[in-house]
Amino acid sequence: MKHIATLACLLLASTSFALDDIPIYLDVGGDSAGIPGSAAAADGGLTLPTVGNGTAVPLTHTGALDGTDAIQIKIPSGLNWWNYGIKIPTDRPQPIRGYTDVRFWAKNNASVPAVMNVKWQFSNYSMGTEKEISIPVGANKWQEIVTPLSQLGPVDTSIAAFYFNQASSKPALDLLIDSLTLTDGTKNGSLTLPARVLNPRPTNWPTHFVIGGLDKASVGKATKEFQAGSDYRYQYVMEETFGYWSPSAPDTKDKYIYDYAKESQTLGVKTAFVWYNLGKSGEGWVPVTANLASKTYMDKYYARYDKMLTQMVDAGQKDYIIVLEPDMYGFLMRGPNGANGLPVEDPTSIPVNMDAANALSGKTFAPNFKGWAEFMVTYARTKLKDNGVIIGHMPNHWGVNIPGQVGRGRREAHLIGGMTIARFISALGEVGKGDAVFVEKTDYDAGIKGAQWFWDSTCYAKFFTWTKAIAHGTGLPMVGWQMAEGNTKHATASKRDDIVETFLDHSDWWIDGGFIGILFGGGNPGCANYDGTDDAGWYTTSISAYNKKPLILPEIGSGTAIATRNKASSSLVLNGAITLPSGAQTALVTVRSLDGRTLLRRELPAGSSLQLPRNRGLQIVEIRQPGQVTCERVLSLP
Repeated sequence: MKHIATLACLLLASTSFALDDIPIYLDVGGDSAGIPGSAAAADGGLTLPTVGNGTAVPLTHTGALDGTDAIQIKIPSGLNWWNYGIKIPTDRPQPIRGYTDVRFWAKNNASVPAVMNVKWQFSNYSMGTEKEISIPVGANKWQEIVTPLSQLGPVDTSIAAFYFNQASSKPALDLLIDSLTLTDGTKNGSLTLPARVLNPRPTNWPTHFVIGGLDKASVGKATKEFQAGSDYRYQYVMEETFGYWSPSAPDTKDKYIYDYAKESQTLGVKTAFVWYNLGKSGEGWVPVTANLASKTYMDKYYARYDKMLTQMVDAGQKDYIIVLEPDMYGFLMRGPNGANGLPVEDPTSIPVNMDAANALSGKTFAPNFKGWAEFMVTYARTKLKDNGVIIGHMPNHWGVNIPGQVGRGRREAHLIGGMTIARFISALGEVGKGDAVFVEKTDYDAGIKGAQWFWDSTCYAKFFTWTKAIAHGTGLPMVGWQMAEGNTKHATASKRDDIVETFLDHSDWWIDGGFIGILFGGGNPGCANYDGTDDAGWYTTSISAYNKKPLILPEIGSGTAIATRNKASSSLVLNGAITLPSGAQTALVTVRSLDGRTLLRRELPAGSSLQLPRNRGLQIVEIRQPGQVTCERVLSLP
């Protein structure tokens, strides 16, 4: 059965000109009886599930594909009226210009063709053209249904939701619907993600998973113990940072960055600086874009940046990290209308004054946000060419709406958010996008933020769907930033979180999600571990133990082709794929990692092939056919 059935799929090639598909609903494991945020109504004889504050499009947990969930349309004959609307997962207008059709997979369990209507709800809440469709009797087989957008109304517009509703004949229906997507007709596979994202790392990145921590202690007060044997410590660089007291210039107070980096050397760690100016100077689209376009503001901004880089050079440390502008990207990508408007995806549409940047660099960068990014990356690499630098952007998950918050909302929203961020970062160009992408969970410990910020494995799976989409779309590795240092047993309830424990217990989740390191640290005031003394030493003890034997990162491009004959099931495992010959019995194929995690589970009909997950090292492939079960141990392709 060929359909977009799971996000744990093999990476598929895509054409450079193809648009990313838009997932309206995927079979990715719903956690309730209905789709959150959807709208459903019926008139007599039908009980609908309640999700949140209203009735919702019902899901079934019994007829689902690949162990997940499908939309259930089970309507009794003669029902007066029914109507199911599935919102765009980000709950924001979605432009459909350039797209050609809407597709879904359907399973008609009835003995007669299923007849119903489909239509768009546009972003102004008007309804498009109603199109009657008929889904043939399928003998319990899944079929792909394709409806051209030209049959549903204007195509140079934006939509809010997709609706199924009753045909005039009011037939009885017994349907499952899955993998509802908006496509450009290229079948570019943009909704599939590899089970593990291994992108090339900066050449000066260690071979192990890097750990760092926030250290905001005044120069002269930091302790080696609190570094916990980590690779890095980090500090913010803001406008006011240039007035911090420093022993090298106690009167002028203008050498704090130099002294901080020099002190890092004595503490046995490298230095990361978080360049935090535009997002702090004014929150929201209007103040950020006004500052970017202001010659007065940007002249001083570039002068500060040059001063920071100069002090880093003078301090003489190696392999600095620079994290660019937390918060700013979220305000920019939200656009002028905030969370209710269309996200901004084209950085060249954002004007930036580059006068002082061009004067400093002796080059000409375009007066837009792409030009800004190219300058920030290029100038740092030029100034720090003898020191080494790893530099990257810090986009925000709230910059592309995820209703219910990251880790909690619909998985489709996480995928759309990650894909949108990846397009924005990639549009900065090969130079401008930097060496890595930095991401956060939130700005407070979960104990302050609320119970929804304590995550179970399902929440983390959604978060890593988001990071995989970014890593896969940009080709860059991920680094966690501002990941809370608290723990679930912290004596102070407000300073509890689960990130550190999750990493220590499930480091493979982070590797699979594209990560090569984490910089732990509190966000706003009140978070745990600003000086390493308020948690009875839990963080330093736990991280010190990790750093004595850190996780070795997988080799990029590791793995070899495989070619073994599975005689018992008459299947061929060849070059990372299983091919079931014509005439063989349908097989249920399950692929597991050596620790028992299910990587892929799929029904394989005779005469078809199934590709195995890449970059997973040694795997166990179980092939179940009537009367026999065969297992193979195979080494995956890079």
